[in-house]
Amino acid sequence: MADHGAGRRGTARRTGEQARGGGARSLLREVLAETGGLLAPRHCPCGRERTRLCPDCAAELAGPPRRVESRCEVLQVLADARVRPGGGLPAGVDLAPLLPVLALGPYRGRLRDLVLGWKNGGALHLARPLAAALAPAVRELAAVDVEGVEGAEPVLLVPAPSSRAARIRRGEDHVAELAQELSRTGVAETWRGRLRTPVSQHGRSGVQRRSRHVELGRGTPLEGRAVVLLDDVVTTGATLRALHAALTAAGARVQGAMVLAAARWPEEPDTDGTSIRGGIPDLPGTPRGMRSLPGHPEDRVAH
Repeated sequence: MADHGAGRRGTARRTGEQARGGGARSLLREVLAETGGLLAPRHCPCGRERTRLCPDCAAELAGPPRRVESRCEVLQVLADARVRPGGGLPAGVDLAPLLPVLALGPYRGRLRDLVLGWKNGGALHLARPLAAALAPAVRELAAVDVEGVEGAEPVLLVPAPSSRAARIRRGEDHVAELAQELSRTGVAETWRGRLRTPVSQHGRSGVQRRSRHVELGRGTPLEGRAVVLLDDVVTTGATLRALHAALTAAGARVQGAMVLAAARWPEEPDTDGTSIRGGIPDLPGTPRGMRSLPGHPEDRVAH
């Protein structure tokens, strides 16, 4: 009996020591976190302290993406023209988007805070959760070839280029870094090449944005490769259209674009329309009778 009592006392002593040790480790972690917070403050872009990404802001990244290309006027191209019977006078035209564009949400509120904190606020750690939020939609776009068949080679992610002034101001090419994070998730490969945009879009009017020009430098050959475009925010679609023009001229097949946020958001819920592989609904306002296919307007045929 004495031996059993001693064993119980020894067990209790060890349990107490473990509890005290666990408490000490917990206290040490808290002290280190607080000390690190003095050197590099921990706060979410929304202002909430003691966390780098609060649950409410994380929830902004969890929703399904929406198609927003019909809200980007520069992406609209002529799909059909009608004339009045007998007179030959124009009766109207039908426009169709140049390519599908998916966005996580509208560029306002918490999502706007996240994008600005990541771009301009030095919150580089947000690239990982942003990439994780984009990955499912990028996978959807990457799975569909413009001709309706899956490509043999991996789809390439092509990030929208930043101007030299923006790169100097921020200290990095943030969209290119986001593309690298997406590549690490395995959804696609990042195109290894150089893109150049002579003029920044910041502060330009809608008319000025339409003249956006992108130049391709040396890089992985694009002939016959399927690509998905990547950008942070879409407004008029001028950057995406310029990228589309440059890449298709180099022989690439542009399957669509993925952005974090859209400045112009469709408020109406999607109620009908076909989808990309059944997963991403068409945006309301897509002309009826037009087949929903990524790629060129000539790929959209009236039924």
